[in-house]
Amino acid sequence: MYGRDYIKKDKVLVATWSVACTSMSIFTLLPAIKVENSNTILLGGFLMGLVGVLYLLFEKSILSPGTRLSRPAPTLDNVTKSIIGGQVGLIALAMIVTRSSIKSLQAKHGLPFGNQVVGWFVLITSLTIPFLHRVQPNNHYLHRLAIIFLTFSPVFIILTISYEGLFYFAFCATLVTWVRLEHHIYTYTKKLPSLPPASTTIASKTPSDAIADISKQLRSPTETTTDSADMKDPSPYRTLTLSDARISLFFLYLLQSAFFSTGNVASVSSFSLDSVYRLIPVFNPFSQGILLILKLMIPFAVISANLGILNRRLGVAPSSLFMVVMAISDVLTLNFFWLVRDEGSWLDIGTSISHFVIASLLCVFVAGLEFVSEIFVSGVDIGEEEGGGEGDEGIGKENEGQGGGGGGDGERIVDVVSADAGKADGGRVTVNGHATGVQV
Repeated sequence: MYGRDYIKKDKVLVATWSVACTSMSIFTLLPAIKVENSNTILLGGFLMGLVGVLYLLFEKSILSPGTRLSRPAPTLDNVTKSIIGGQVGLIALAMIVTRSSIKSLQAKHGLPFGNQVVGWFVLITSLTIPFLHRVQPNNHYLHRLAIIFLTFSPVFIILTISYEGLFYFAFCATLVTWVRLEHHIYTYTKKLPSLPPASTTIASKTPSDAIADISKQLRSPTETTTDSADMKDPSPYRTLTLSDARISLFFLYLLQSAFFSTGNVASVSSFSLDSVYRLIPVFNPFSQGILLILKLMIPFAVISANLGILNRRLGVAPSSLFMVVMAISDVLTLNFFWLVRDEGSWLDIGTSISHFVIASLLCVFVAGLEFVSEIFVSGVDIGEEEGGGEGDEGIGKENEGQGGGGGGDGERIVDVVSADAGKADGGRVTVNGHATGVQV
């Protein structure tokens, strides 16, 4: 869609996106009825812990190069590294206690009391330890996403019975790649020339337009200045474009993927008590149901945080993308409404009604995700990718190769003073040593 030039520019990102989407498609081919498998659980836990270790080792290259923040990106201090190390340690502890509990339960020996205590300790601690990051806050958006990923990893390890941990890893990788890809596409399209070449023909005007132009030229300077100030009222947000509809459709697709891929209410094995028996060995439908719902809601919390960050990185008004998603959900609901059947078997009638109810509740669910997103991304610092055309770098390089070959006749220097959004509002041109003010 954006040509080979963009693919060559972001080869690594496009390749990562392709691999992530391919890995996500594999889960739709796996059997919906899963059996308990400790090997796949441990493999998923290993990949989650590996992400935390790699982030600790390469945090400087992840947060700093290629990104320009509103303030310099701080490196991880000892306190932050210790907290992240503790989260990685909780992942390892969750793997150990889960494997031990599986062996004991499969051998019909019951759940050891020590395993139950350690399991609850890991579950509660993993959900509360992120609040310790307020001691030394780092508001980089990638740091925030890494913290969210490591927060829910131990919970997913304890409450899964098969490949749900692998799905969580692939799902989060796809979301982060999607956020970066959409922002790169946005900055790439901003650099493309949007205006058509100037036409040599003079456009004809209607008499009313001509009279309006003449009256505008005859206005006093004060009136013209006032009108210009009103027209140049800066807005911190841009308007929605057609590409934003694509982003909303992608979000809706990823939302459905989180709902139907694995570990969700569409799978009967999601309500298997094998996982919750590692925490509550005695049948208790209320407590065990809460744990199962907690596991089902984790992917939706992660995707809401990613869309909230993408909403800020693209510069649109808050909740704009969520509102577009809700509008598309209304169309989906209307489609299922016309598919509701009042004749046939009870299964056909019940299935059509359930589809309509699920589509109707999706609008309310998206509104709830918006609220969760505001909690997760509050105070986050959004970076601007270098070379994306959003900063002031490269604007003042117009003097290169100009004025140097004229035998000393003149020197042209352009200094651009940029605002926060990268808008130039002033300049200075020096010709033959005489400074002349220029409004850019």
